[in-house]
Amino acid sequence: MKRRLIYRPEALADLDNAEAYTRDRWGGAQARRYVAGLVADIKALRISALRYPLYSDVHPGLRRRRSAMHHIYFLVSPDRVEILRIIHVQRDPGLHLRDETQEDDG
Repeated sequence: MKRRLIYRPEALADLDNAEAYTRDRWGGAQARRYVAGLVADIKALRISALRYPLYSDVHPGLRRRRSAMHHIYFLVSPDRVEILRIIHVQRDPGLHLRDETQEDDG
């Protein structure tokens, strides 16, 4: 079953930041390829999300997938995959996931 993808605003900002950084360092063509790879790995989660490890000590149900030099943090339900953040592997995820893993009242 293919789940629906939901991106939190922070995850979309993370994609934009990864593209901007890569473009500044290695040019536009490389930035497009890099972000396309991230997006392809995110789309694959629609089918394969449950195969990635749980990080329930951070938040119940939180999972992580590595994609190139980034980790994709997400939650899975029967009908959707919610992308919380896309964080560079050298960054401390605890600093970036604190707010995103709080319960949403809306």
